Amino acid sequence: MESRKANCVSLSIGKSKLMKRRRSPRRPVVGSLPEDLLIDVLGRVASSSFTDLFNAKLCCRDFLGAAEDESIFQHVSIDKFPVIHWFPPSNELLLFLNRCIDKGNPEAMFRQGMIEFFSLARIETGLEYLKKASEKGHVEATYVYGMILLSRGGQSSQQGLNILNSMKISRSKYLKIRECRAKIKAVIREMWINNSISLNEVGCNCEERNKIYIKKRKFDEEEDIDVLSCDACGWYREVISFCKIVDGVV
Repeated sequence: MESRKANCVSLSIGKSKLMKRRRSPRRPVVGSLPEDLLIDVLGRVASSSFTDLFNAKLCCRDFLGAAEDESIFQHVSIDKFPVIHWFPPSNELLLFLNRCIDKGNPEAMFRQGMIEFFSLARIETGLEYLKKASEKGHVEATYVYGMILLSRGGQSSQQGLNILNSMKISRSKYLKIRECRAKIKAVIREMWINNSISLNEVGCNCEERNKIYIKKRKFDEEEDIDVLSCDACGWYREVISFCKIVDGVV
């Protein structure tokens, strides 16, 4: 009798556990997400870190497939990769970086433009890459492209001024320019320079007879700097600084 009761109790417990298992909600699966949402999530991951993108591809087959979307290559961060590979990169890495360029990744096009123009002396090809990166809002590409056009003189100088003045969208203009210089200097230090910029044709034909200087406080130092009120004069002075960076003077 007691054994029958024990069997009934154990059977009842078993049924209750089975019912709990059946009633427990199913965990969401990544594959149940819409494809466009999956790509959007992965694109945000890729834009902040290539390592996180790589780990996401390893952890889920759905992410592995979504990672082949061209928008991922457009936004993936390549900051961790060197500009110049002094040792031959693997075929996988070379294929990845080339796809980033082909799909319009701004940083990849900026780097390729710098290599083409300054290292390989393919001037027009380099300018085309820099122009495309600038049109996508890449700040350093805008700066370099504008500097090169401004240094050419003639009709190109006005085009360069227009491009450089477009960088004034931020109230921290001077901080942005200094950040540009720092990054470009770091990039150029990795490169072998075969094509420099001549300052022979650079000259500011400012019509202002009395140039006004404005005192500006540096952001992280306790000293003032002189800034020309005329945009043209200021950018022509900036060209000289840029050329010194390219020549390794500063």
